[in-house]
Amino acid sequence: MSSAVLYLAIVAVWAVVLVPMWLRRDSESTGISRLLHKRAPEEEVTEPETGEHVPGPASEPEASPEAPSEPARRRPGRGAVIARRRRRTAGLTLLLATSVGVAAPGYAPWWIIAPPAVLMICHLALLRVAAGIDATRRHEHAARARAEALAARRAAAAEEQARAEIIELPVEEEVFDQYADDRRAVGE
Repeated sequence: MSSAVLYLAIVAVWAVVLVPMWLRRDSESTGISRLLHKRAPEEEVTEPETGEHVPGPASEPEASPEAPSEPARRRPGRGAVIARRRRRTAGLTLLLATSVGVAAPGYAPWWIIAPPAVLMICHLALLRVAAGIDATRRHEHAARARAEALAARRAAAAEEQARAEIIELPVEEEVFDQYADDRRAVGE
């Protein structure tokens, strides 16, 4: 009975590793299909006498300096990163629960709990560091957005100042000042 449980635990561990890899696979990113797509197609030449198709020399596509040889890889979006973290956390939790479930009744030795527990602790520590980095990036992004908004407001104010019409008022030689000398305004 214990060997069957051991085999079941091995299958479960490999399933935790292989199922996400299988779900993530992309037909364009597999090794063989990538090699097939890089290989230049052979030209087929039809001989006029027999009508047979004979493979001709491979035509090399001319490399232009503007076209990159490989498509540029894009960074995964924030949602994809969070989904990957959740899947990894769920998988490690399942692995830890399975190892506890196998070790508790005595089907396996107690120390099989240690590797999944260490993996879970390390994963949680990495998540904590990642959360700190994400918070720092959010603060930097918000500060950059505030600085850009402030710069835009200052530029708009400077442009408005430059467009403002300056009116010069004529200066009269004698300005009435009711407190100067003993002059009074009319009606006082």
